[in-house]
Amino acid sequence: MSRLSQGLLAAVGVVLAAGPLAAQSAQVGAGVLFQSYSFDDPSAASVESITVMAIPFAGTAWLGERVSLGIAGTWADGRLEDPDRGELSIQGLTDTQVTLTVSGRSGATSVSAVALLPTGVETQTLSESRVAGAVASELLPFAISNWGTGGGVGLSASSAHVVGPLGVGLSASYLVRREYSPLDAEQFAYRPGDVLRLVAAVDGTIATGTKGTLRVSLFRHRDDLADDANLFRAGDRFEVLGSIGFPLGAQSTGLVYGIFHSRDEGTYLSSDGTLSSQDLILAGGGMRSRVGRAILQPRIEARLFRRDDGVEQGYDLGVGLDVELPVGTAVMVPSVRAHIGNLEVRESVETAFTGLEFGLALRFGGAG
Repeated sequence: MSRLSQGLLAAVGVVLAAGPLAAQSAQVGAGVLFQSYSFDDPSAASVESITVMAIPFAGTAWLGERVSLGIAGTWADGRLEDPDRGELSIQGLTDTQVTLTVSGRSGATSVSAVALLPTGVETQTLSESRVAGAVASELLPFAISNWGTGGGVGLSASSAHVVGPLGVGLSASYLVRREYSPLDAEQFAYRPGDVLRLVAAVDGTIATGTKGTLRVSLFRHRDDLADDANLFRAGDRFEVLGSIGFPLGAQSTGLVYGIFHSRDEGTYLSSDGTLSSQDLILAGGGMRSRVGRAILQPRIEARLFRRDDGVEQGYDLGVGLDVELPVGTAVMVPSVRAHIGNLEVRESVETAFTGLEFGLALRFGGAG
């Protein structure tokens, strides 16, 4: 069976199963998203265009009052038009995440076991790796960041409490990564470093109907290994997210947010090389407005990506619209977005780019 057939069958299977699942307290969804970016100066970027078609699917079923089982994954087709080599492509599933969560009696605490199934395209050709690397760019907001990283298993725990007028939440997770062979041209066993993530969040009412949220996250990685030898030490990552939600009349609400994500310098342990530290800043806003039976959600977002070495950095400005439409017991969400931006390949070498996105999602079921 082809990778395209596998992806389509997985997405269709999730949607078809939604009818009986919804009656058993479950949420199920699937969609199709098309994203394309074109560069004004292909010789500067070494790329004419990058296109991704993604088919995400997800489902959650409640196994009793305090236990839930979730699954999420994506099939994706990526294509890169190279000025010299023509079209390069990669297709297939990403890794699939399965999560089993047990909540406390009050619902304020939970513990989850996570399995990241290695369903992705583990071993890639050099051409496939070129496409996957371009899609992994921090600057361009693609729906996926990779086609598989070998899978892994992990645990997470979270707790939420009311402290005076504030809601306070804490969570911690640890993911153990699995060994795999990333390139068919070079046979070696690569194991990404295990990942520890710590999160603290607080929210509260700022004024009547207005609520603010602040979340701080820390990511720490163990060393990447190649044939059991230390290969690379990723820099720690730090993220701060702030948002404010507020009413806009009787039928609408608004949201503004900002995110700062910083990654320290990484070190190649088998050589004297380093990976430059980098920062990603996002700022955006949107609104949610009911018009008849539909809910309109216009959005705007700005992304600024900076690296200390000045290589492959730039900005992206995006505007878009989502529309929620009830269809029987389901919700259909068509979406469209447009992007403009600039990529600085290196000092004095840059190119403008434009992007378009079209999507359609379908959701069934409600919270149990």
